[in-house]
Amino acid sequence: MVSVIVSFYERLEHLKCCLDALSLCSNVFDEVIVTDDGSCKETVDKLRKIIERYDFPTNHVWQTNRGFRVAAARNNGIRNARGSYLIFLDCDFVVLADTIKCHLDTARPGRFIAGGYINLDEGMTSELLNSPLSRDLLVSIDRQLPKRQIVKTHRRFIKRTILMRLRLASQRKQSLGGHYSIYRKDIERVNGYDENFEGWGGEDEDLGIRLVKAGIYCRSAIRYARVLHLYHPKELGEKHWMEGPNMKYFKRKEIPFFCVNGLKKCHP
Repeated sequence: MVSVIVSFYERLEHLKCCLDALSLCSNVFDEVIVTDDGSCKETVDKLRKIIERYDFPTNHVWQTNRGFRVAAARNNGIRNARGSYLIFLDCDFVVLADTIKCHLDTARPGRFIAGGYINLDEGMTSELLNSPLSRDLLVSIDRQLPKRQIVKTHRRFIKRTILMRLRLASQRKQSLGGHYSIYRKDIERVNGYDENFEGWGGEDEDLGIRLVKAGIYCRSAIRYARVLHLYHPKELGEKHWMEGPNMKYFKRKEIPFFCVNGLKKCHP
């Protein structure tokens, strides 16, 4: 069983576009979990009406708003997912028709699959948000976008994995990519996301490092498993997380592969 876990907070217009795109390839997954980082009641009420329109099973799960806690939200999504294979997206990601299948074709036990994304400008985003979504429209927009950087990133991830497996590169250089997928048993092995990351930044990078420390290496599908990233103004914390409190924790001397404050709450 395949579960798509979509992180969400307040951006209903973006989420609808994300779900519309998933509806074009719903034959290759079994359910969608929308994991909500504390949206207001009005948004939640509207969201629940929106997800009723889709033919695929969609479950909305919510956590109390105590600031930006995407690590906890993603763990909440994992707990509520039924799938043995998990694909992680953000609500402002629009998948191309073959993206989910590419994840599944590349999947291997003991590995996680990194996917890529291309940023859309305001004009292209407006076109997607205000037009009936179709495979042809997604292909048309994708063809207009430069691919040089995504190919370069794909090759860098492959090279980095080889060097890490040969112990010629630091595990701290690992990241998850723009979006990623993994077998449930593999993310459970490291106890999911470290919920000590509260506020902007660091949770994805930390998870990537811990996966590699547990011997769960990256396979890159960045060149092929692509999404279109809808434009929106950047949040202040998103721009400056490396100057914030998470950075000190992220740079701690020892990062064990199993986090204590994760999917399961464990005593040190």
